[in-house]
Amino acid sequence: MSKPKIIILADIASLRVSCAGFKQIVNTLEAKFEVVTCKFYSYVAKRNRDFNEYISANGFETSLPSASRRRNKLDSRQVIDAADIAANAKIDAVGLITGEGDILPVVTLLKSKGIDVYDINVAEGKYTYAYTGFVPVPTSALREGYAAPATKQVIKKAPKPVVAPVRTENAYIAQAKKVLSGNEILAKYRR
Repeated sequence: MSKPKIIILADIASLRVSCAGFKQIVNTLEAKFEVVTCKFYSYVAKRNRDFNEYISANGFETSLPSASRRRNKLDSRQVIDAADIAANAKIDAVGLITGEGDILPVVTLLKSKGIDVYDINVAEGKYTYAYTGFVPVPTSALREGYAAPATKQVIKKAPKPVVAPVRTENAYIAQAKKVLSGNEILAKYRR
């Protein structure tokens, strides 16, 4: 029986994986799947020199970094390619290496077409629950001097104490209250 077919859509700028590390990921996936092709996003030939020979030898596709990625932390071409795969391809699974953007619509679309979607990352993220599965990437697969992707920790500051404004009472209002309370009048007649 043949293995299910998988396509890997990898944003290599978001994971900072080395070529040797990417080969480890592919070897892990090949135990269960037939890796049909890979497409690399945010690929720059000078920065990703270790990938050049590997990509050309295997006939994989590349995509240059896009300006939109800076705003939404997700390469829009990666989303478009995933939607295209959902509409046209005879693929059983898609492995996604993505940034921190909201990938839920794409995962939902692919799963609705019967395609399994796998999150490939160092640690499970906030959207991992929506994927079919999680493929862990060892930290040894990352580039030298690069640890796991930093997650932003929100430090909650203690709220500033609210100080009630000091209000001075209007002299006329104070006198009216005094007259209306009748304390002075009652004090005269009390003995």
